[in-house]
Amino acid sequence: MNSSNGNGSMSTASSSGAWNVTKCNKAETALSVLREHKNEFDIVISDVHMPDMDGFELLKHINSEMDLPVILISADARKQVVMKGVTYGACDYLIKPVRIETLKNIWQHVVRKKARNTF
Repeated sequence: MNSSNGNGSMSTASSSGAWNVTKCNKAETALSVLREHKNEFDIVISDVHMPDMDGFELLKHINSEMDLPVILISADARKQVVMKGVTYGACDYLIKPVRIETLKNIWQHVVRKKARNTF
């Protein structure tokens, strides 16, 4: 499915595996989709640098409105930037280029979050 609502484009892809991925080109679009479908997402992966809102601002909105693990991704490996992401509540901060082995372990963040919510 591809759609555009003026705030940026969104696309959803489904593979033969258990993951459905929704990609948004703008943070405002992502936030709108997340708000409309709060219980349909398990994790958010966001770039730190986006055209309409930085990843830290998006992270603040998500943390205040939803209970989702957020992973930030950036080529910026400066310690103060990484620490800002962690301080704002990101469950991980990945440095580009991201290795495929790292991506294969993202499910662990979802399991941890669900386990915390169970107790």
